[in-house]
Amino acid sequence: MTNNIFLWNKRIAPVSARMMTWEVTTAFDGMLTETELQKRFDEDFQGVQSACDVNMGCSENRVLFWPLVSFNASDGRRHRYLVAIANEPLLPYRKKFDRCLPIQVTLYGIADKILREEQVDFVGVGYMENRAEIVSRNDGNLLFVTLWNKTLYILVFMKGRLCHWSEECGYGKSFDELCRDRIVHFKEFLQSDELFENAGVFDEVLANCDRMENQEELFRLGARDPFWRHLDLDVCESMKKCEKHRLTLVVVVATFLMLVFWLVFPLLEIGETPKLGLMNDVASVELDLPPSEIVDLLAWAKGHRDLIPAGWGGMRDGSKDGRKSCSLPDFKLLGIVGDRAVLVETSVSEKKILTMDDSLDSYRIKAIGRNNVVLRCGGKEVRYEVGAR
Repeated sequence: MTNNIFLWNKRIAPVSARMMTWEVTTAFDGMLTETELQKRFDEDFQGVQSACDVNMGCSENRVLFWPLVSFNASDGRRHRYLVAIANEPLLPYRKKFDRCLPIQVTLYGIADKILREEQVDFVGVGYMENRAEIVSRNDGNLLFVTLWNKTLYILVFMKGRLCHWSEECGYGKSFDELCRDRIVHFKEFLQSDELFENAGVFDEVLANCDRMENQEELFRLGARDPFWRHLDLDVCESMKKCEKHRLTLVVVVATFLMLVFWLVFPLLEIGETPKLGLMNDVASVELDLPPSEIVDLLAWAKGHRDLIPAGWGGMRDGSKDGRKSCSLPDFKLLGIVGDRAVLVETSVSEKKILTMDDSLDSYRIKAIGRNNVVLRCGGKEVRYEVGAR
């Protein structure tokens, strides 16, 4: 049984187990460790673990103590635990399942729906009493009694919280006199118990679950409850095989995605660079040349300046007769395209497109800004603005 819709959802196995409520009293500020709990439990129930080992063949299973409720009583602090132990070996479940929970969690799913005042007409669940009034009217107080596989289960919820769980074998297939006598005695316990005596009225629901058909759905419903969410009958100290497989799969998928990112993203970045360069920060100036021609020339200029058609190439060397002079060139800066190319008009009304490192007389283009260009000749630099001569 699973709820593995997504990769990270854990799979939960319904396992045959026994559960009961066990109470231990400490000083008002006292707390017990798991070792102390095990020792106290062994004193109260000698031979419980050994009987399980001999009869069920589940020697690797441990008695687990899951806290139910803790409260101050007249003689100290009382702690009530839900004691659970699996009735079967759990090792076979480790390959496919992340957690093991008692199959009785199914009954918790039914009681939870009743507490939430939801639809309770489960297939195969027969309500022996209070069928017409099967919603909680008393602030989450519920006494839920059910007969399932000849076992009588009694669950007590106070203010919506599970506070007591008992299960007794040896009953028949219907609510007979023996069942009703047991229920009467349990109600007497409720009225005299220091925790329940002041809780008020409890709704009572009696149900027969022998023909329940939607058991998997109800088990999943119960297992999603916060009470069961982090519990596990299999408390092996090493990582389970199912967890290892999931971790391996996650690592493989993550590695694959990282490789795809490293390989594809640089290609996308290279392919997009020219487009981004043309669109960003284009100066809004009127040019004598059509914009399409400027775009074409810019594409040529990037890495292929030697192929720019004659009449548009810049002066490359800036030298004359082997001598280098730094006299200011006479030109007008008409416009700048994408911080990459400049359009100039010389003193003889000749228009040129120049890029980085191109020359104007003895000056070379050092930097191109949004609306200006910096020229350099030896140690001398000069800045020209758009429209200035």
